[in-house]
This record gives sequence, structure tokens and C-alpha cells, in this order.
Amino acid sequence: MSFDEREARVAGAGSPTQPPSATSLGRALRQRRKAIGKTMKEVAQEAGLSEGFISQIERGLSTPSLISLYNVANTLGISVEAFLPQGPQPAHSMVSRASERRGCSIDAEERVYQILQRGFPDARLNSCITHMPPGYVSELTRHEGEDFLYLIEGEMLYEVGGRDYLLKAGDTLHFPSSLPHRARNVGTVEARELWVGTTRIIPER
Repeated sequence: MSFDEREARVAGAGSPTQPPSATSLGRALRQRRKAIGKTMKEVAQEAGLSEGFISQIERGLSTPSLISLYNVANTLGISVEAFLPQGPQPAHSMVSRASERRGCSIDAEERVYQILQRGFPDARLNSCITHMPPGYVSELTRHEGEDFLYLIEGEMLYEVGGRDYLLKAGDTLHFPSSLPHRARNVGTVEARELWVGTTRIIPER
């Protein structure tokens, strides 16, 4: 399934905005890191990622997941929204309408995210529906808070704290986000995952 096809499936009204390329994303993060005088090792340690993966991001060889991009951006003192031209509008709603949601992506060839608006100001829970293509493998990451996952569709293998958990549609997984974790789509179709967590990826406005 192409990016345009996935966008047509997940986007609401309006035309999508092309996400930044891996090269331009890496260049922007590298320039910001150098501007504030941090080393790749420092960014990696603070973001809960490997130094090798930070190097791959900066060289445009890999793109981070949304939570990892949030961690890197936070370490660099900038908002993840700078890299999400299709991000959610600043609003709160107790009801989320499927027909009104837009998809956003960090890389056109990878995941598509539907970031769900928080229902009220200062809400503690944050949520997102992630569309992952067959064969997708995320980086190993960790961050503050808790993660709760509900697999809507597909088959995913999650590694959490060194243990593997195979989830099929309807299964859930709940764990401390401080444990190193990653995900792999081991099925033959796109997987859809509902993530609910305490990490505030998009800041309150």
C-alpha cells in the first residue's frame, strides 16, 4: 500500500502535506544538535536511544518512530510538532470522529499516525492510532511513563524488557515505558495499533 493510499484511508477532509524526507529531518536535527553544543552520545543517552541510531537518523539512513522523535526533539529543546506538518489542530474534544481524523507521517514510506486530541485541558492520557506496513521494525527505545497498546488489526511482535510478546487483533499490552521496547509487524498485512500513554508527545496549547 502506497503512502497516498494509506493517507486516503486514514485522512479526514483536506489534502495531506508531504512529510519531511529522512535526509532533511536528519539534517535539521544535526544542525540543532551542533547549535546547542551537544554530542551524539549525549543526545542518545538523554533520548533513550543508541548512539548508532542517532547517527543513522542524522545521515538520513533511518527515521525514528514518533515517540523517539519526541525524545530526540525534547533533548534538543524543540517541539516534535516542527516535524509534523499534518499534526493535530490545537483543540480539545471529548469525542473523536473517525471521519475527521488526519494522518501524519515522519517518513512517507513508514508509519502513518493518527494523533487523537486530548478530551480536555491538562488531561494525563495521550493516544494515537498507528498504521504500520508489513515488515516494519521499530528502533529499541525507552522513555518516561506508561504505555498501553491495543492491537486493532494485524499481528505484531513486541519486545519489552528483553522478552517477546506476540499480539494478534484484540490483544493488549501494558508496561512501564522505562523498559527498553520495540515493535515488529510480523504479519502479511498492515497492522493498526491504538497507543495510550502518559507521555505528552504533543504539548498542551
